[in-house]
Amino acid sequence: MYSHSYAYPGPKNQIPPLLICNDLVADGHLSEEPASWRTCIHNSMLILAAARKQGWNIAHVYRQDRPPNPIASLRPQPEEPVFQCRGPSAFSSSALRDFLVMSGTEEIILIGRSLVPSGLATAVAAADLGVSVTLVADAVSQPSAEPGQSAQSLTHAARCLITQFATLTSTAKLLQLQSSLSLFVSGT
Repeated sequence: MYSHSYAYPGPKNQIPPLLICNDLVADGHLSEEPASWRTCIHNSMLILAAARKQGWNIAHVYRQDRPPNPIASLRPQPEEPVFQCRGPSAFSSSALRDFLVMSGTEEIILIGRSLVPSGLATAVAAADLGVSVTLVADAVSQPSAEPGQSAQSLTHAARCLITQFATLTSTAKLLQLQSSLSLFVSGT
C-alpha cells in the first residue's frame, strides 16, 4: 500500500516528520544485496537532500557494536543528531526515543539499511510508541540471501508483515508530493 499521508509543509503548527537515516554506512555493501544497496544509497541521497530543503527533523542512527562510518554523501550535518542503537531497531536507542518524545514527532519517514531486520524492527517499535511510520521501500536495502534461502521470498514476507506497522511508499512518490506541496505553499 502506498500513501500520501505526510503533507508537509503543512499548517504552521504541524510538526514536520522525522527522517531516520538508519545505518547508512560505508561497509553496508558487504551484507546487503548489491543492486538493492546501490538503489538504497541513491534514493537515500535524494530523500535526505529534499528533507533538508523542507526543514524536516533528521536523525542518523548507527549500530553501537561498531564505529560509525557514514557514507560520505550521507554524513550528518552538524545540527542533525546522531544516535547509537544496540539492537536491530533504531528505537533500541533510549536517546532516540527521548528525542522523539521531546520533539513531539507524530510521524517518521524511514530509510536505510536493511529491511530485515532493521526496517521491520524499527517500524514495530515506532508503532508501539504510537508514531506513524512511512517506510520508503526503494530507499531501504534488502539483505543478501543466505545459502539455500530465497532473497525474494524473505523480502516478500517482510513486506507483507511490515504493512501491519508502516505505510510503504516510493522515493518518486515521496519527492513528487514534496515538490507539489512546495509549489502550492509558495503560490507558484
